[in-house]
Amino acid sequence: MKLPFVGGVVAGCLSTMGWITFSKLSYSSSETSTKDDPHFADLSKAPIKIRSSEGFSHYPEENTRVEQILRFGWPIGGRIKRKLKNHVLEYDCTNKIPVWVAEHLTQESLKGTASRQVARFKMDPHIPKKFSAQNSDYKDSGWSRGHMSPAGNNKMLQEFMDESFYLTNIIPQDIDNNGGFWNRFEIFCRDLTQKYTDVWVTSGPLFLPTQQENGKKIVTYEVIGENEVAVPTHLYKVIVAHNGDNIVTGSFVVPNKPIDYSHHLKEFQVTMDYLERKVGNKFYTNMNRDEARDLCEDTGCNLMSKTEMDEYIITQRLKGVNSLKKLAKLWKNMEKKGISANTKVQELYQKRLLDLSREEAQAGAMLATAHTVDVPSREITPGKNLDDGESTAAHKHLERVAASG
Repeated sequence: MKLPFVGGVVAGCLSTMGWITFSKLSYSSSETSTKDDPHFADLSKAPIKIRSSEGFSHYPEENTRVEQILRFGWPIGGRIKRKLKNHVLEYDCTNKIPVWVAEHLTQESLKGTASRQVARFKMDPHIPKKFSAQNSDYKDSGWSRGHMSPAGNNKMLQEFMDESFYLTNIIPQDIDNNGGFWNRFEIFCRDLTQKYTDVWVTSGPLFLPTQQENGKKIVTYEVIGENEVAVPTHLYKVIVAHNGDNIVTGSFVVPNKPIDYSHHLKEFQVTMDYLERKVGNKFYTNMNRDEARDLCEDTGCNLMSKTEMDEYIITQRLKGVNSLKKLAKLWKNMEKKGISANTKVQELYQKRLLDLSREEAQAGAMLATAHTVDVPSREITPGKNLDDGESTAAHKHLERVAASG
């Protein structure tokens, strides 16, 4: 089923500025680089188009006055729209953070083995340096680098993963919120693909006012680093999902601060109209909202409990460790934090223990052979379950590894 709103993700008051795709800003048909900044097009000689109720009128025949006013070119920058491989965004050159980041999730798009371990936070190469945040802005700021298109949504290709680490996709986020409530929210969005064939998510920052004792409303927010990256007071997500003729939507505004497990996602649900007024953009403009049902009524909007989240995190980390030393450290930290391991986690631990023991034994044997040193080793039958002897030997080896630091 082809939905009519796929092509209309976000429309804002600055939509007439055009799209910047990679390093080009398209205005009319002229895209000539300036001497000062190769990232932007030279608009001083481009035909000027002004949108009116009748459509576009063109300089020089009809817009001589406009040409006089803009003799030295249009002001450009402000907000820049970017099309990347697996997400689309609008970037705020003043606050040095995205305004919105849009994604499309399916079961298939979430598959893959791309690693966040080799990805690096870095400046988007298609944003002028003077308009960009830098990693140094976040250093010692007390704020984490929070993805709007999360790494977990970009595993299909390493290129997708790498682009999700561009600072155009990042906002200063409370570290507990980033790894806690917001992380659970992101997992919830991915899990929606088990119920719906397509899930669209748009995320971004908000700067909301607080009311003073005198009744006045004031917006107060911190800026960090030399580039004065703005720290949002809140974060938002707009979700649209469908399965057949069933279309659901939900909008949420979450404070940029720690939120414990006692809070339910429904507490932060708002209307899409409210969110649009606060963001200054309209979302999913091609969707017939009258046909959409409420996401929370359809799903319950239940995020993972603490027990479920602990199991999820330890499972992901067990799958990701690549050495016995790291496995030992992970298991020790888990026990130190009082995280109980259920049968599923224990079985995965035992499997990783045996697999890594085999890999390191094989690597040691190959190294010994290369150095013509005869090192006897005991063969372990692939696919065989751990018997008591193998388990004991592997655990003793792991204990020695852990003791070595």
